Amino acid sequence: MYTRVRFQATCLLLFLLLAGCARFPETGQAVSKRLVVQFRVAGQVRPDYHYFLLIDNDGDFLGVNGPVPPVAPPWGGNGFATGSFQFFVERYGALPFNGFLLYKVLDPDRLQVFQPLGPPLEATVSADGKSVRVVIDFGSIARDGQEPADIRVLQINIIATDRTPKDPTDTSLKMWDALGDSRQFPNTYLSIQTDTDRVVRNSDTNLEPVGDVVNGNDPDLDIVDWQIEVRS
Repeated sequence: MYTRVRFQATCLLLFLLLAGCARFPETGQAVSKRLVVQFRVAGQVRPDYHYFLLIDNDGDFLGVNGPVPPVAPPWGGNGFATGSFQFFVERYGALPFNGFLLYKVLDPDRLQVFQPLGPPLEATVSADGKSVRVVIDFGSIARDGQEPADIRVLQINIIATDRTPKDPTDTSLKMWDALGDSRQFPNTYLSIQTDTDRVVRNSDTNLEPVGDVVNGNDPDLDIVDWQIEVRS
């Protein structure tokens, strides 16, 4: 299994290099606004678990739709998320770029075909292993033909899960947590206006409780705090 994971990661890295994927933005280009997302789990950020930052950039000022976790098999077809989103960052130890990769959704109707874009502008796990911090340039999450400055609102969710089953016949349970009380359905997401600099914290909203991992009680998946910042 370890050899297989290393082989898959190596193939993905070669694909990214051959496809000309680069860090956003490329050297010499000005950085547009940035989205800075931080979250903390009760336990440790495990390299064999999957942690997702999902971004819905479809101009939905009312926040009617957004990214949410699937709550039962077949687990959304992709194993981690459903609803509405166009970009996401995955943290998984077997991925290149120190385990962080930014993706673009190529099929918004099925949410199963994704294009790897490269690493976020910045992405780190804290020294104590409890927190993840991701910085994304708005230029890398703009829709085709959209200027980064024209991104005025985003719907955002954070999802942590122990596995991402894609087989539609897989009826085994999996553990997961997301923004909001994951024991209450439907799960929520955060809608944030990005026209001006702002910081939104879990303490401002009381959105995220402790101990709400579904199908288990794993502190390494239990999101207990978060902060989202829009910075010029």
